[in-house]
Amino acid sequence: MTDQTFPYAYKVNTNRVVDKDETITVVPDAAGLNAIARTYDLVSIGNLEADFTLKPYRKAGVRVVGPIRASITQTCVVTLEPFESDITLDVDRTFEPATSKPRKIRGLNDEGEIEIDLESLDPPDLVVDGVLDLGAVICEELALSLDPFPRRPGVEFEGGSAETEVQEDAETEPSPFAALEALKSRPED
Repeated sequence: MTDQTFPYAYKVNTNRVVDKDETITVVPDAAGLNAIARTYDLVSIGNLEADFTLKPYRKAGVRVVGPIRASITQTCVVTLEPFESDITLDVDRTFEPATSKPRKIRGLNDEGEIEIDLESLDPPDLVVDGVLDLGAVICEELALSLDPFPRRPGVEFEGGSAETEVQEDAETEPSPFAALEALKSRPED
């Protein structure tokens, strides 16, 4: 998250999460909602709220846990009409400060390959200068949850399928093999 820019920022100092949990509610203002909607090709965002609990993680890290709730308006790719949908996302992410020490590679098997446990938490993201951008967390989670081809519930595309178009074209055009068959069956002069 360090090299990217996001349309909304809500920065917190991670040094204040030392030995107890802290609850933070993040609600972007109208300008923030418009910026997020523009960035992720949404018609609009009615509301967006994140109720995060910041928990201490390892020595100097932070764990961010909590739901993001949003009411968004997208454009249906079939009807091209806007439609509203509600999204609820459960966030569980960890962050640690950047260190100059290289990380020890864990989970190597006998062949030297890294084994990944799909049920474990993702590796921690980086905290830069003790500042965690919860706005970036919200934007990332929202962007990952959006359907790139949104459809209004119950709407289906009613055009012809590609298979029927190929069959129709095959019936109207003679086959190249039919032309060869005609040449083969023609009596020699």
